[in-house]
This record gives sequence, structure tokens and C-alpha cells, in this order.
Amino acid sequence: MAIHGRRLPPGEAILRRSRQRKNPRQSTLCWAACSPVCQDWRQALLRSGLLSRLAASTLAGYRPMFQGLIAAIVNTGIRPACDVPQIADGRVHRFAVEGDRLHAKSGWIILFDNGDGSTGGKFGDYKHGLTGTWFSGKPHRQLTTAQRRAYAQKIADDRKRLAETEAQRHRRAAHKAQHLWEKAQPAAANHPYLTRKGIKPHTLRQLETSLVIAIRNSTGTITSLQFIDATGDKRFLSGGQIAGCYTTIGNPPHPNDPLLIAEGFATAASLHEATGYPCVIAFNAGNLKPVALALRHHYPKSQIILCADADDVGRSKAAQAAEAVDGLWIEPQFSERETYGS
Repeated sequence: MAIHGRRLPPGEAILRRSRQRKNPRQSTLCWAACSPVCQDWRQALLRSGLLSRLAASTLAGYRPMFQGLIAAIVNTGIRPACDVPQIADGRVHRFAVEGDRLHAKSGWIILFDNGDGSTGGKFGDYKHGLTGTWFSGKPHRQLTTAQRRAYAQKIADDRKRLAETEAQRHRRAAHKAQHLWEKAQPAAANHPYLTRKGIKPHTLRQLETSLVIAIRNSTGTITSLQFIDATGDKRFLSGGQIAGCYTTIGNPPHPNDPLLIAEGFATAASLHEATGYPCVIAFNAGNLKPVALALRHHYPKSQIILCADADDVGRSKAAQAAEAVDGLWIEPQFSERETYGS
């Protein structure tokens, strides 16, 4: 059954204010104009009724080159909750998306200066598993053969450099994660987050007032950490690898036993405590499929069950992951006492 997350209709203009930050002066106006065919984008925003003239004058400071970038991001289904970084330095930059908790930045973007006045890059949303590309120059069919070859070579060089840089960031983060994990103590069972969710600490540790979850790759090596404070606010260790990595609650499954996969710790812990089956934490909807594929490799005979969060994106990604590993997907129902969610 195909389930698709909501997308914003083309031509729609959206205006949001970013979440309140520590310094109120840092609050910024976030915009996305999904009307690439419109010659005068500012007038289109005004006609939409969603922007005031004051807001339009604020947006006038954005370079025309990046109008198409914002349109591409929103047409992909990504909904920025703050200004999208527009820095063509070949580095990964993060930004908050709609639905992120305080301090979380699920959106990412990397832009390259192509050296011919054009800019291109890739962007995505870790939370919802969305990705897209953008190029500010001429369409590929308008380039000469020499330009196409040069552009293809630059893309290959940039990808190689990016992969090397990302690998270095992952190694540094993994080293730091291991150090912090060894420093952390077993989590207190009466931690406010655990008490509110009505779950046990299981493998959690604690640093000061924050719960700590070790994120591991398929070899068992710690690649990153997730921190959860008393209010439930979550954040990852900067630079750590998340894609394809996970945490398991419970013992490894026997060959014929079910193996559950959920997005967050609270959901996974609740499912494990209710069923006794091992439950794997994927940490976000976009990571469900990579984790399911990794587990299928290690447990070829186990029945893999994807446990979707109660939203369109969660159901869609769970269905895709289940199909990829010949598994099942369900939407767990919790009692009133249990607070659903990760």
C-alpha cells in the first residue's frame, strides 16, 4: 500500500517566522517561494496574501540566484523553519525544519561554486528522509560538450572531497562519542523523561541531567550519541554518523523471532516492554529503510516489523522500509497512560 507524505502544492508561497531563539534579535524571517515560473517573485508573494509589503521588502535582500533554490527545497516537501544557509563553500550546513524540537536542525544543504558564475548542490531533511538537488546555471542540454565534461569532472571531484571531509567528521565524532559514553553513568530510573513516558532506562546512560543513547553501526562501533534532557528535547552529537546506524533494546533475536524497528527511544522501549521482543531505534523516519536493510543482512530469517509513528511521514517511510526487506509495518496503539512518540 503506497502511502505518501504531504507535499506543498507548486506555486504556493509560504511565510513563517523562525522559532524564538535565546536572543530575540536573532529571530529571522523564513520564506519559501514555490513559483519558479513567475518573473516577479516579490509581486507573486504579495498577490498570495501571505506576505505584507514589509515582509516583501525584507526578502528583497536575497540574491535572485537563490530564488530557485528555495523553490526546489519546498517543492521537494521540505519545510524550513528558519533561513536556509546559502553559502557555496562545499560544506554541509544545517537548518531547522517544521516539526523540529528546540535546537534541532534536521535540514541540511551543501552548495558548490562551479567557477563559471553558477552554483549547484544538494539538500535534504534527515527527519523525513527527503533529498533534492539544485543548479542555478543553464539546463544541462544547453551546455556544450566541453562544458558538460568539465562540469561532470567537477561534480566527481567535489563528491570525492565531500566524502573525505565527511569521513573525517565521522571519525572525530565517533572518538568523542566513545569518550563521552565511557564518562557517562547508568541512567537514573526516576529521570523526569522516563517517568513521564512510563518506561525503564534499559541501556541508557546519563551525563549530568541528560540521558545518553549510544548509536552504533552494524559492527557495534559507537558512531554518535543522542542526548535527551528532562523536558524531552533531543539533540545529536555534532558530526556523528546516523544513516544506517541504530540502537537495540533487548537481546538479539532468535532466528524465528520478530525484530521490531521504531523511530525513537520511548516508542522502542514501550514496545519491548510490552512484547519482550528486541526493538531497534532508527532515530528518524528517513533512517528506517537503511536500518532495516542492515538488520536484514544480519538476520535473514527474522520477521522484521516496522513500527510507524502516527503521522503521514512515519507511515510512508515504514511502508517503504517494510517492502524493501519483505517485512511488515504496523502503527502501534498505546494506552492513555502512555505518551506516544519518541
